Amino acid sequence: MTDLGEIGTFDAVTCFDDSICYMPDLDHVKQVFEQVYQRLNVGGQFLFDAHSLHQMDDLFPGFMYNDKTEETAFMWTSYAGEVPHSVEHDLSFFVWDDQIDGYQELNELHHERTYPLADFTTTLEQVGFKNVQVSADFGQNAVQTDSVRWFFSAVK
Repeated sequence: MTDLGEIGTFDAVTCFDDSICYMPDLDHVKQVFEQVYQRLNVGGQFLFDAHSLHQMDDLFPGFMYNDKTEETAFMWTSYAGEVPHSVEHDLSFFVWDDQIDGYQELNELHHERTYPLADFTTTLEQVGFKNVQVSADFGQNAVQTDSVRWFFSAVK
């Protein structure tokens, strides 16, 4: 996301499922915004989402989700991260493997971080985006203090 290279220009660019939250700091977020801006046609739209502060600070720390089927099991545990408004997601997958007649364990550790809403909007505007709008619930509602995800729309 920080180097989109010469892929051409587009009327719209999307970045969903909190992908922007995988950037380690606001400088990297700004770099993504700059790359997107360069790849948009004049009047093009950038659409993305991010976890809210409420989601990162209040809901994710201590969150657990487990799922089991006949051939798989999944365990997800989230912990507060080391920097403000960040989390670590510890994911463990168990997939039945006939060759070993047992479960194969696969592990992933995801680091995510978000920022105050004003940091996102200010950074978009610094890059040159106009008409920055933010909503919740996939654009269906206004942002509230208990919104879990923010949805952004910005125009080049």
